Amino acid sequence: MARSRAFSYLVQISVGIGLALTWVGCSHPHTGKLANELKAKASITGPGISGEARLEEEYEGRVRIRVSLQGTPESKLTPGRHAIHIHETGACDPFSAAKGHFDGNIDPQVNPDANVSPGLGNHPYHLGDLPNLFVDQDRKGSLYTLTSRVAISPGLTSLFDKDGSAFIVHELEDRYLPDPPTKDAPGGPRIACGIIVRE
Repeated sequence: MARSRAFSYLVQISVGIGLALTWVGCSHPHTGKLANELKAKASITGPGISGEARLEEEYEGRVRIRVSLQGTPESKLTPGRHAIHIHETGACDPFSAAKGHFDGNIDPQVNPDANVSPGLGNHPYHLGDLPNLFVDQDRKGSLYTLTSRVAISPGLTSLFDKDGSAFIVHELEDRYLPDPPTKDAPGGPRIACGIIVRE
């Protein structure tokens, strides 16, 4: 009798394990992949500077950003690191029209207490704060990064809110200081700008 119960118990465990393995084998974890990849771009220009940024969102909340720039010998796109940020307004004339760093959108129903502060007080934690762009000796600049701070798709982190967004390139590198003591710490003067548009 005891052997019969033990055997029955083992059969039940084996069937349970088999069903679990079958279920795992037939299901796929949700990766957040979008039905259609979303794309955006920006033509970035400044005195003696030209180039572009390309943005791609293939998965929910994950945006690939590729930036390539070229500067003339007289431009302020000098060899070394330069700050580049996404700014809160899609305007470039003048560069100051892009306003402060992009920091998302407030929805009174969803996130009324969100920290949406384009001023320097939230630096380097703005959603639009990015790694520095590197410029080589030939004045060619590049950046490749992946961010979950912004989105091309609709939502509170979308770059396509009512007034759009823009890339700003700075003369100096970003030193990523919280609440920077000087205006130069996040990169100094603006030297190039590009409005982000859908592709």
